Amino acid sequence: MQYGTFVERVRNNLHLVLCMSPVGDQLRVRCRKFPSLVDCCTLDWFAAWPEEALISVSKSILQAFPQLNMNFLPGLTLMCKDIHLQSTAMAEKFEAALKRKVYNTPKSFLDFINLFKKLFEEKKDEL
Repeated sequence: MQYGTFVERVRNNLHLVLCMSPVGDQLRVRCRKFPSLVDCCTLDWFAAWPEEALISVSKSILQAFPQLNMNFLPGLTLMCKDIHLQSTAMAEKFEAALKRKVYNTPKSFLDFINLFKKLFEEKKDEL
């Protein structure tokens, strides 16, 4: 009796998360091979982060960076936001000119901040 209850609870509460990039043909091919991905799933398309979120995320990540002078934090968070928004605008111009899509995602924003931290540490060691 307990095993049956366990199986029923697992069946009712089990959720799987699949993350796939919409870039290229792979998502279309997978949806064709496995139609239940479309029929029996909830698809969440994540939109770009608003400016407030970009500032908040960069501030929280850079605050935890011990080598950074906290006097520079407000300007640095605004700079991170501006660079991300400018690169998004340039990606749209690039697509209009060359008919080639460049995806500028929240993950690329996080990668940009981590790259900044890495380069900051390297240049500080170099000096």
